[in-house]
Amino acid sequence: MLEDGTGLSEIRIDDTLVATQEAIEYANLLDDGTAVAIVQFRGDADQVATIADETPEIISCTVTGGEAWLAYLQYEPDEVERTLYELVDTEAISIDWPVRDTADGVQVTLFGEDAALQQMIASVPDKIDVRLERAGEYQPDTDDPAAQLTDRQKEIVRAAIVAGYYDIPRRATQQDLAAELGLSQGTIGEHLRRAEAKIIQFVIV
Repeated sequence: MLEDGTGLSEIRIDDTLVATQEAIEYANLLDDGTAVAIVQFRGDADQVATIADETPEIISCTVTGGEAWLAYLQYEPDEVERTLYELVDTEAISIDWPVRDTADGVQVTLFGEDAALQQMIASVPDKIDVRLERAGEYQPDTDDPAAQLTDRQKEIVRAAIVAGYYDIPRRATQQDLAAELGLSQGTIGEHLRRAEAKIIQFVIV
Protein backbone atom coordinates (compact mmCIF):
# COMPACT_ATOMS: atom_id res chain seq x y z
CA MET A 1 0.00 0.00 0.00
CA LEU A 2 0.98 3.65 -0.29
CA GLU A 3 1.50 5.71 2.83
CA ASP A 4 1.64 9.46 3.52
CA GLY A 5 -0.82 12.36 3.37
CA THR A 6 -0.44 12.51 -0.41
CA GLY A 7 -0.46 8.73 -0.83
CA LEU A 8 2.91 8.78 -2.55
CA SER A 9 5.67 8.85 0.07
CA GLU A 10 6.30 5.13 0.60
CA ILE A 11 5.32 1.98 -1.23
CA ARG A 12 4.76 -1.15 0.81
CA ILE A 13 3.79 -4.53 -0.55
CA ASP A 14 2.71 -7.18 1.97
CA ASP A 15 3.87 -4.82 4.75
CA THR A 16 7.38 -4.70 3.28
CA LEU A 17 8.85 -1.34 2.31
CA VAL A 18 9.98 -1.65 -1.31
CA ALA A 19 10.55 2.00 -2.26
CA THR A 20 10.63 5.52 -0.86
CA GLN A 21 9.75 8.73 -2.63
CA GLU A 22 12.43 11.34 -3.23
CA ALA A 23 10.51 13.88 -5.32
CA ILE A 24 7.31 14.39 -7.27
CA GLU A 25 8.46 15.63 -10.67
CA TYR A 26 4.95 16.42 -11.87
CA ALA A 27 1.34 15.71 -10.90
CA ASN A 28 -2.03 16.65 -12.29
CA LEU A 29 -5.71 16.03 -11.59
CA LEU A 30 -7.57 14.64 -14.62
CA ASP A 31 -11.14 15.39 -15.66
CA ASP A 32 -12.28 11.92 -14.55
CA GLY A 33 -11.17 12.61 -10.96
CA THR A 34 -8.06 10.44 -11.09
CA ALA A 35 -4.56 11.89 -10.87
CA VAL A 36 -1.32 11.24 -12.72
CA ALA A 37 2.15 11.78 -11.32
CA ILE A 38 5.78 11.31 -12.26
CA VAL A 39 7.59 10.37 -9.09
CA GLN A 40 11.26 9.78 -8.36
CA PHE A 41 11.69 6.75 -6.11
CA ARG A 42 14.60 4.84 -4.67
CA GLY A 43 14.17 1.12 -4.14
CA ASP A 44 13.01 -1.98 -6.00
CA ALA A 45 11.65 -0.85 -9.39
CA ASP A 46 10.54 -4.38 -10.34
CA GLN A 47 8.40 -4.64 -7.22
CA VAL A 48 6.84 -1.23 -7.73
CA ALA A 49 5.96 -2.14 -11.32
CA THR A 50 3.43 -4.61 -9.83
CA ILE A 51 1.80 -2.06 -7.50
CA ALA A 52 -1.30 -1.67 -9.68
CA ASP A 53 -2.06 -5.35 -9.08
CA GLU A 54 -1.56 -5.01 -5.33
CA THR A 55 -3.17 -1.65 -4.52
CA PRO A 56 -6.76 -0.78 -5.56
CA GLU A 57 -6.17 2.99 -5.71
CA ILE A 58 -3.33 2.58 -8.24
CA ILE A 59 -4.77 2.29 -11.75
CA SER A 60 -1.50 1.93 -13.66
CA CYS A 61 2.23 2.18 -13.03
CA THR A 62 5.13 2.36 -15.48
CA VAL A 63 8.71 2.52 -14.17
CA THR A 64 12.19 3.16 -15.46
CA GLY A 65 15.18 1.15 -14.25
CA GLY A 66 18.18 2.01 -12.10
CA GLU A 67 18.88 2.65 -8.42
CA ALA A 68 17.02 5.97 -8.42
CA TRP A 69 14.27 5.90 -11.02
CA LEU A 70 10.98 7.39 -12.09
CA ALA A 71 7.49 5.95 -11.89
CA TYR A 72 4.55 7.20 -13.95
CA LEU A 73 1.41 6.57 -11.92
CA GLN A 74 -2.28 7.00 -12.52
CA TYR A 75 -4.16 6.68 -9.24
CA GLU A 76 -7.18 7.66 -7.16
CA PRO A 77 -6.13 10.65 -5.01
CA ASP A 78 -7.44 10.94 -1.48
CA GLU A 79 -9.76 13.77 -0.47
CA VAL A 80 -6.96 15.98 0.86
CA GLU A 81 -4.82 15.67 -2.25
CA ARG A 82 -7.76 16.29 -4.57
CA THR A 83 -8.65 19.42 -2.58
CA LEU A 84 -5.12 20.76 -2.91
CA TYR A 85 -5.05 20.21 -6.68
CA GLU A 86 -8.40 21.96 -7.03
CA LEU A 87 -7.21 24.90 -4.94
CA VAL A 88 -4.15 25.37 -7.14
CA ASP A 89 -6.34 25.40 -10.26
CA THR A 90 -9.00 27.65 -8.73
CA GLU A 91 -6.55 30.28 -7.51
CA ALA A 92 -4.51 30.37 -10.75
CA ILE A 93 -1.35 29.33 -8.93
CA SER A 94 1.49 27.31 -10.44
CA ILE A 95 3.69 24.74 -8.73
CA ASP A 96 7.44 24.89 -9.23
CA TRP A 97 8.24 21.22 -9.79
CA PRO A 98 9.65 19.05 -8.37
CA VAL A 99 7.95 18.79 -4.97
CA ARG A 100 10.37 17.28 -2.45
CA ASP A 101 10.07 15.32 0.78
CA THR A 102 12.07 16.75 3.68
CA ALA A 103 12.50 15.82 7.35
CA ASP A 104 9.84 18.42 8.18
CA GLY A 105 7.32 17.32 5.56
CA VAL A 106 6.57 18.00 1.91
CA GLN A 107 8.22 21.16 0.55
CA VAL A 108 6.27 22.92 -2.20
CA THR A 109 7.22 26.11 -4.03
CA LEU A 110 4.24 28.02 -5.43
CA PHE A 111 4.21 31.12 -7.57
CA GLY A 112 1.41 33.52 -8.38
CA GLU A 113 -0.07 36.82 -7.25
CA ASP A 114 0.16 37.53 -3.50
CA ALA A 115 -3.62 37.70 -3.11
CA ALA A 116 -4.10 34.31 -4.81
CA LEU A 117 -1.40 32.68 -2.68
CA GLN A 118 -2.87 34.06 0.54
CA GLN A 119 -6.34 32.91 -0.47
CA MET A 120 -5.10 29.42 -1.20
CA ILE A 121 -3.26 29.15 2.12
CA ALA A 122 -6.40 30.32 3.95
CA SER A 123 -8.47 27.69 2.10
CA VAL A 124 -6.24 24.70 2.93
CA PRO A 125 -8.18 22.17 5.08
CA ASP A 126 -7.43 22.27 8.82
CA LYS A 127 -6.14 18.68 8.75
CA ILE A 128 -3.12 19.89 6.72
CA ASP A 129 -0.43 21.76 8.64
CA VAL A 130 0.87 24.53 6.34
CA ARG A 131 3.86 26.71 7.18
CA LEU A 132 4.96 29.56 4.93
CA GLU A 133 8.76 29.53 5.00
CA ARG A 134 9.41 32.59 2.86
CA ALA A 135 7.92 34.79 0.19
CA GLY A 136 9.51 36.96 -2.43
CA GLU A 137 10.42 37.27 -6.08
CA TYR A 138 10.32 33.93 -7.88
CA GLN A 139 13.72 32.40 -8.59
CA PRO A 140 13.66 29.24 -10.73
CA ASP A 141 15.64 26.22 -9.57
CA THR A 142 18.52 26.00 -12.03
CA ASP A 143 19.26 22.46 -10.79
CA ASP A 144 15.87 21.27 -12.06
CA PRO A 145 16.04 19.68 -15.55
CA ALA A 146 12.56 21.04 -16.31
CA ALA A 147 13.89 24.57 -15.78
CA GLN A 148 15.84 24.13 -19.02
CA LEU A 149 12.63 23.87 -21.06
CA THR A 150 10.56 26.65 -22.54
CA ASP A 151 6.95 27.02 -21.37
CA ARG A 152 5.78 25.60 -24.71
CA GLN A 153 8.07 22.58 -24.40
CA LYS A 154 6.82 21.94 -20.85
CA GLU A 155 3.21 22.14 -22.04
CA ILE A 156 3.79 19.62 -24.82
CA VAL A 157 5.86 17.22 -22.69
CA ARG A 158 3.23 17.28 -19.93
CA ALA A 159 0.48 16.64 -22.48
CA ALA A 160 2.53 13.74 -23.86
CA ILE A 161 2.97 12.24 -20.40
CA VAL A 162 -0.72 12.50 -19.53
CA ALA A 163 -1.77 11.07 -22.91
CA GLY A 164 0.51 8.05 -22.48
CA TYR A 165 3.06 8.93 -25.17
CA TYR A 166 5.89 7.68 -22.92
CA ASP A 167 4.04 4.59 -21.67
CA ILE A 168 5.20 1.11 -22.62
CA PRO A 169 3.43 0.17 -24.81
CA ARG A 170 2.79 3.70 -26.09
CA ARG A 171 -0.87 4.79 -25.70
CA ALA A 172 -0.67 7.98 -27.80
CA THR A 173 1.16 9.12 -30.91
CA GLN A 174 2.53 12.46 -32.01
CA GLN A 175 -0.48 12.70 -34.31
CA ASP A 176 -2.79 12.29 -31.28
CA LEU A 177 -0.93 15.06 -29.45
CA ALA A 178 -1.10 17.31 -32.50
CA ALA A 179 -4.87 16.89 -32.66
CA GLU A 180 -5.26 17.53 -28.93
CA LEU A 181 -3.09 20.67 -28.90
CA GLY A 182 -4.07 22.06 -32.29
CA LEU A 183 -0.53 21.91 -33.69
CA SER A 184 1.07 20.13 -36.62
CA GLN A 185 2.65 16.72 -36.05
CA GLY A 186 5.99 18.16 -37.18
CA THR A 187 5.82 20.89 -34.55
CA ILE A 188 4.99 18.35 -31.84
CA GLY A 189 7.89 16.13 -32.89
CA GLU A 190 10.37 19.01 -32.96
CA HIS A 191 9.34 20.30 -29.52
CA LEU A 192 9.57 16.81 -28.00
CA ARG A 193 12.99 16.15 -29.54
CA ARG A 194 14.37 19.48 -28.36
CA ALA A 195 12.93 19.00 -24.86
CA GLU A 196 14.26 15.45 -24.59
CA ALA A 197 17.70 16.56 -25.82
CA LYS A 198 17.85 19.35 -23.22
CA ILE A 199 16.87 17.03 -20.36
CA ILE A 200 19.28 14.26 -21.41
CA GLN A 201 22.17 16.71 -21.82
CA PHE A 202 21.41 18.27 -18.44
CA VAL A 203 21.31 14.89 -16.67
CA ILE A 204 24.13 13.09 -18.50
CA VAL A 205 26.68 15.75 -19.55
